[in-house]
Amino acid sequence: MENVHFSILIFLVFWGILGLRTTAWWLQNWQIREYRWYRMWAHIRTKDGLKNVFNLWFFRGIFPRPKISGRLILIGLIFLGFSYGLWYFVGPIIGVIFVFILWERTIFLWVGLSVFLSGIPVYFVKRRLYTKAHDIMKNSNNVVVIGITGSFGKSSTKEILVHLLRSKYGDNRVLFTPENQNNEVAIARLVIQKKNFFIQNDKKRFFVVEIGAYREGEIKSVCDFVMPRFGIITGINAQHLSLFGSQDSIQRAKFELAENTREKVFFNTESPLLLETFRKRKISAISFPISQKNAKQIKACTHHSEFKLYGQIMYLPWGGRFFICNAMLGLAVARDCGIKPKEMAEYIPKLPPLARALSIQKKSNGVVILRDVYSANPNGVIVAIKHLSLFSGKKIFVGMPLLELGKDAENIHEEIFQELGKIDAKVFWMKDDFSDLGLKICGENYYGQNLEQLKKLIHELKDGDAILLESKLPKKVEVIFF
Repeated sequence: MENVHFSILIFLVFWGILGLRTTAWWLQNWQIREYRWYRMWAHIRTKDGLKNVFNLWFFRGIFPRPKISGRLILIGLIFLGFSYGLWYFVGPIIGVIFVFILWERTIFLWVGLSVFLSGIPVYFVKRRLYTKAHDIMKNSNNVVVIGITGSFGKSSTKEILVHLLRSKYGDNRVLFTPENQNNEVAIARLVIQKKNFFIQNDKKRFFVVEIGAYREGEIKSVCDFVMPRFGIITGINAQHLSLFGSQDSIQRAKFELAENTREKVFFNTESPLLLETFRKRKISAISFPISQKNAKQIKACTHHSEFKLYGQIMYLPWGGRFFICNAMLGLAVARDCGIKPKEMAEYIPKLPPLARALSIQKKSNGVVILRDVYSANPNGVIVAIKHLSLFSGKKIFVGMPLLELGKDAENIHEEIFQELGKIDAKVFWMKDDFSDLGLKICGENYYGQNLEQLKKLIHELKDGDAILLESKLPKKVEVIFF
């Protein structure tokens, strides 16, 4: 009898630890997706996400570690309430062992409900935050606010513009949203934290705001309190299509910046969907179309690009033709901010290396590693593959399926694999989604998740060969290269 009791105790301890791990996993995943139910739903609809709903061991590793925050603590308290209720009302009926099993197998449901309920007080906190940020901005003087949005190219355009402004006016007169902190809450908090920047001052200052969105109304919400004077829209594609629901919804959402910009909107005419949107819809601000056709003497090399604009040769120390239009958007706004073309030509070659979007690193043996791991989207992946094609030697592609593409997902991944097939790249694909499509199109060059073969190929590479790392890859893959 004692052995039976001991076995039950061991089982309960094991199942309890498993339950805590499962809880931490769901909390971490909700946090990664900013507690947005439509992003979680889009994840669960993938093969990889669906199998994780009831999987005992979600991924290799010891224990998930979500970041501690006020909302996470609130969700945890609500979840404990649900857990206690389950035990109190059901436990005496089905017994200790069965209630533990039922609890662990339904954690995804209880965490989801906890996230939903936590959103009620969070909504009122957000409204108060936005109001406070708006009060700061409306009382600021001599601050030029520049909003940047788009499905792709936001961060690189922001980096170019910020570099030009800081080079001309100094670091203290330029404020910008850091890294990928581009949602309403992060931007409002930045305004509140840096309120001294907006205090009346004789010197002109600049606030460059990168604005992301997963739903209609989110960009407008930011514009309501930052009140942009200039707007930049870099392009539109199917990124986050499953979240927006339709391509029209994406177009309307991104166009909210144009509709809420006070003076001038600069946009990329080489994005067909964006050009279509500007032709169909009217705005009060003046629109400025930007196209590479306006530049002359374009040269796109593996490690740099250059072009002639405003009578000056602009040397861009980032490889890839696709950065040229982003640079032109930044240069056009910089000119309206008082920077002369001659000064632009002096400043732009001093751009720091890209930290996130297609950074280039050359190994001691001459092999080049292209890292495009920040924010994978259809346009970004295709142009990164085209840049990989510029290298003369062997080419290796290591990537992941793109997320939140909705009904366009299969067509987009088919296009990606076709581009890889054109350049005879060795393809390593780190998830099951669309693996059949990759094998069908790339044939013997498709290696799936075969890391041993990847390690073997890497050892055979030499000067002139290149590797493209696309999307945020698992740590087990990253350690092979760095």
